[in-house]
Order: sequence, then structure tokens, then C-alpha cells
Amino acid sequence: MDFYAYQAAARRQTRWLVVAFIVAVTAVVVALDTVFMLVLAARDPTNPGLTPLQYAAEHPDSVFGCSLLVVAVIGLASLFKTLQLRGGGAVVARSLGGVRVERDTTDPKRRRLRNVVEEMAIASGVPVPEIYVLEQEGAINAFAAGHTPANAAITVTQGALDYLDRDELQGVIGHEFSHVLNGDMRLNVQLMGWLFGLLVIALIGRTIFSIAPRSRDRRGGGIAVLIALAVMVLGYIGLLAGRILQAAVSRQRERLADASSVQFTRNPLGLKGALLKIAGLTEGSRLAAADAEQVAHMLFAPGLERVFATHPPLLERIRALDPHFDARELAQVAAQGVAASAAPEEAAAPATSGVAAFGPQPAAARAIAAQVGAPQTAHVALAQTVHQRLPVELREFSEAPGKARALVLALLLSRDSAVRDAQMHLLAPADLTELDAALEVAGELEPMLRLPALLQLFPALRRTALAARRALAQVAIALIHADSRVDVFEFCLAKLLETLLQDEMAPQPPHGRLTLEDVAQELHTVFAVLARAGAEGDEPRARAAYEVGMQTVLPLRRPAYATYEDWPRRLSAALIRLEQLQPFAKQALIEGLVRTIGSDGALTVEEAELLRTTCALLHCPMPILGAGEPAAAT
Repeated sequence: MDFYAYQAAARRQTRWLVVAFIVAVTAVVVALDTVFMLVLAARDPTNPGLTPLQYAAEHPDSVFGCSLLVVAVIGLASLFKTLQLRGGGAVVARSLGGVRVERDTTDPKRRRLRNVVEEMAIASGVPVPEIYVLEQEGAINAFAAGHTPANAAITVTQGALDYLDRDELQGVIGHEFSHVLNGDMRLNVQLMGWLFGLLVIALIGRTIFSIAPRSRDRRGGGIAVLIALAVMVLGYIGLLAGRILQAAVSRQRERLADASSVQFTRNPLGLKGALLKIAGLTEGSRLAAADAEQVAHMLFAPGLERVFATHPPLLERIRALDPHFDARELAQVAAQGVAASAAPEEAAAPATSGVAAFGPQPAAARAIAAQVGAPQTAHVALAQTVHQRLPVELREFSEAPGKARALVLALLLSRDSAVRDAQMHLLAPADLTELDAALEVAGELEPMLRLPALLQLFPALRRTALAARRALAQVAIALIHADSRVDVFEFCLAKLLETLLQDEMAPQPPHGRLTLEDVAQELHTVFAVLARAGAEGDEPRARAAYEVGMQTVLPLRRPAYATYEDWPRRLSAALIRLEQLQPFAKQALIEGLVRTIGSDGALTVEEAELLRTTCALLHCPMPILGAGEPAAAT
């Protein structure tokens, strides 16, 4: 299933989950109402012998009050948990005792983990997730959590670092990146919030049950015990129904994530090896953390024993990767045990000749658009090269929030001395502390590596206070407008920064319901700006490129080509509305954009930056496109 089909399916699945959750809540409310009405009817001296239904008919206000109370408890508890999780995947990781992996770590296994995650992020075109290790967990497991790629975190156990080699670790991380790219994380976090509301009902009943027996000598003590027991049992039954639903969703998505991991690495043996080691390790994949149940549906492999499995059986997953697998291998691995991996050596980045050739052919455009959210082996190989070509000093700047902020500002400072002097007056004294060193690093970045470098900085920017992040976005806009003009890179950096910070602070659904016909004027703006950026002043060429792309999205009626001096304002407004397109409409849009770029057979820096930024704002992460390739930076 491709990215767009997966997103469309996720929307349908989310709607069904909402319906199922409402049904579960309704069942719990009706059951608790029945219990309360039974008790109230039995204690009504004026009408002895009333059934719960008769009592409810005579006292609708009691039914309403009881129902409202139960719904309020579930709703408020779910809301509390959901708000608690808005901090992103790092909140989930820390709740299990996760320790963040710093970029300057000297531990060779953690450095290998960071390199694998960073390479995957570059290949995918998303910000580098925060990385955590569960130091107390000797089993092999991992999970990704967060609402969007902008606030995602990937967590692995110490056992995964100790026992997996690089290929196996890459297979596991590829599996987790599938959850990052396909929106599984968002659904998983929503499920955590919803199920917590049902859990609270059971906890309330258990608490009352533990207190009520102390008052048996008082009137009503025995009834309180029965009510508490009923509330506790019904709460756990509702929670059980939610867990069944959770498990069913998780099993299907785990199968798809395994397939995506193989697509990432083209090395099914790596993922297979990780699964075999889980089978051979005494601890397997079981977690010891007390809160493991909350993340059971997120894990790479089963984290605890459950009646309703959250993952397909290991044997089934292994056979999907290797149809010729002999089950006797499991016994051999179990008998031999799992040897700890040696100190890891970094794999040399393979040479690459590029990911995709840009051309006007529809087939080529469809192939590139299909890569959104689904990086291939070539992207990972190219990302390894890009990762090594980034300046060594970038590691230091991408770890400290203050340094990361300075490098963002340095990327926006003009080479024109008069403009730079005007920009310097806009900076606070604190910004000047790290600026000189940041300017040196910014000067070393090749043009096609500037946006990948920005995505490397985002984990550090994410750790600054909310007010500081908003202030950075405002300062960036002021620097861009200091010379009364905006170039393509400045626009892309500002919009990426704004979008990533917005997604991190207030994540929204990634897609809407608009069709291409609904946004004809916005499409006109995007294609006109992109066509002009790639034509280098040749208006006939720009017009032809515009027509090639627009033919894909609006084949019958489309606005005529036009140019705008205020294109940054128009393009910004257009992209906000295009974000609400349906998933398959976004696929057609990206195909059209690629055809516009490929109309002359070349990919310029400006075109690459506009395409990457547009895809990021549409929440359709575009894998790296020939970064640093001589033919790509014409």
C-alpha cells in the first residue's frame, strides 16, 4: 500500500475507531446506569419492587445525572491524558524511564544508533526525531511515538543496542520510521488517551472497593461494596473492549511496517535477524517497565503477555520476510543463544549516482510522487553520503539549543554587507554570542544541503521554551524582509521553520476533504511560482513548464499563467489551503509539480527547495532528491 492509500485508509480507520470508542463508552454508561438504577430502585421506600427500567422511566433526571457523571469522568480523563501527551513522543519515552541520546555521545553503540536514525531522517525528508534508550531493559524492542514527525521520538531498549548488528538495527529503525511517516503514531497516541478514560472508571471502582469495607458497620456499607465492585468490573470490561480494538489495529499496522522496513533497506535479512534474536534471547522482547501496557500497541515486538496479541506471531512475520524460512532455525537460535554484538563499526557510505531522473514523462513524475512517505534503498544510500558531507561542526550546533538558533539565523544573513548590517541590528545581544562560529558553519554548507541541515537542528530547537521558539520564527521573518525582497531559500526556510514549530506545538490532522477543483486558484499560484523559479527569467519556458504541470491536476479548465511580485504572500496563503486536500489529490498535485520541474530535464536548487518545502507543508514528506549531485544543481 502506498503512502496516499495508507493515509486514506488511516482516515477511514480513525473514523471507525471513534465510532467504536463511542460504542464502548455508551455500553459502559448504560451498564453503570443499570447498576445505579437497580440500587436506587431497591432503596426507594415509596415504590418497592420497581425494576431498574421502571425506576429510570419515573426518574429520568437521575438517569441523566448518572450518565452525565460517567461521560464526564471518561471524557475528562481522556482529555487529561491526551493533553499530557501533546508534548510528543519524548513524553511517552520518559514515562518509561527513557534516557535521551545526545549527539556528542561517546558510546559507540549509541553513536551507531544516532547515525542510523539521522540517515533515515535525511532519506525520508523529516526532522530528526529525538532518540531515547531504555537503559534498564535487556530485551530487544523499540517504539516510535508522537503526533507528527515534528514531535516524534524513537526509543530503543538497551538490549537492542547490545544484541543487534547494524543491519538488524537498521531494519528495526526502518520499521519504526514507517510508523512515523504513515501517521500510525498519531493514532497510537489517540488510543492511549481514549483508553485511559475507560481505565479511570475501573480505578475509581477499585479505589472505592478498597475503602468501602471499612464502613460495613455503617448503613449502606455493603451496598457501597457491591456498587464499587460493579463499577470496577464494568470499567475493566470496557477497557478490555478497547484493548481488543487496539490489538486488532496494531497487528495490521505492524505487518505493513515490516514491509516498509524492507522497502527502506532492501535487506529483509536485517529485520529477520532481529526477529530471530528476539526468539533466541531469554528476555525476548518483554519489557519490565510498570507502564509497558500503555505502549504495548506501539512496540516493535510484543512487550508483555496479553490475551489479545498486539503483534502477529514471530513465525508469521519471519515467513513474510523469508518464505523459505525453516522453523527449525528458531530452535537453533534458541539453543545457541544470542551473542552480544561487538563494538559497532560505522558502515562506509556507498557511492550513489542519484535517486531519480527528472523528466517530463508522466511515468517518471508518478514514480517520484510515489516516493513520498516511502523512501527506497537508494534514498538511504544517498542519505548516508549526505550525512557524511555535512560539516563536522554541525554536530555541535545541532545539539545545543542556543547554537542551533544561531545557525538558523546565520543561514538567513545576507552576503551583502549593507543588508547584513541592517539585519544585525534586528538581533538580540544573546544571538551574537554564537553567531561568528555559526556563520563559518553556514558558509561550509553546499546549497542543496541547507534544508537537510535545518532538519538536523530541529531536535535542539524543540527543546527551547515555547516563547523562544515563537520569537525565533518572528526574528527569522524580520531578517528575511530586511532587504525588502525574499528569495526562494529564505521563503522555504521560514515556512519550514514555521510549519515544524506549529506541528510540534499544535499538531493537526494531516489531510482534509478538499478536491483539486476546490483549490484551482491556489494551484495556479503554486505552479506559477515553481515554473518561474526553474526558468531563470525565461518567461516562455516558465509558461510551458506551468502548462505541463497544470495539465496533470486540472486537465479541463485551469487559470492562465501569470506572474506575481508578491509571490511569497500568495504562495504562503495557497499552501495553507492546499494542506486541506484529500490524500489522493495531494498525490496528483505532487505529480504535477514534478512534471513542471522536469519539463526542462533539470533540477535546480530553487526547484528542489520549493518541492521539498511544499511537500513538507502538505504533510507528504519527500525523500531526499539527489542532494549534492552535480547534475541536480544546475
